[in-house]
Amino acid sequence: MKQFLALCVASALSVSVALASQINVEWSGLDGFVKIDGETPLLDNGGDTIAYLIFSPTGSFYDDWLEVGSFTIGDEVILGTIRDIPYNFDDPYGAVPAFTLALPFQAGYIYARIFDEGTTSNPLDLSLGTWYYQGPIVATVNNTTPANPNIYNMNTGSAGIDGFDTDVLNRQVIPEPSTLAFLALGGLALALRRRVIA
Repeated sequence: MKQFLALCVASALSVSVALASQINVEWSGLDGFVKIDGETPLLDNGGDTIAYLIFSPTGSFYDDWLEVGSFTIGDEVILGTIRDIPYNFDDPYGAVPAFTLALPFQAGYIYARIFDEGTTSNPLDLSLGTWYYQGPIVATVNNTTPANPNIYNMNTGSAGIDGFDTDVLNRQVIPEPSTLAFLALGGLALALRRRVIA
């Protein structure tokens, strides 16, 4: 009898945990993406992409540009990852399939980033020159019904090649601030040298 009661209590606890506040979201980018020319499909010549669903408690870093080697900035956290979005001849735009996740709820914001393969053959290598797209930012919703998740679409409906509602990879990974400072000093030194020679 004691074992039966213990089992009942354990079952009740598991149900209460399942019904606890959650972020339930189905995210996708079904319309795909194009390269920076606004026309060429992202996977036109094969290659790979990687997509991240990002959480931020404040959303304050949404408009900041990423530094070399970093997929996130500030207080951002990666909630979900879709790697190696497959290339096929019917859809060279790199459409991101629907992916559902359920996590403990936190008040804040979610948005997505999708990266091309950058200057290397590995999208996990975020080097200078890697281009990426940043999806819309939305507030998190407390949803305790996993069977009916909130829908998040990475695409905003930019007009791409042939009128498809693709989105353009329009942001670029930049050097870290210290590297930028050295580049600026080097440029200043060259300018001063040229002025002295003249």
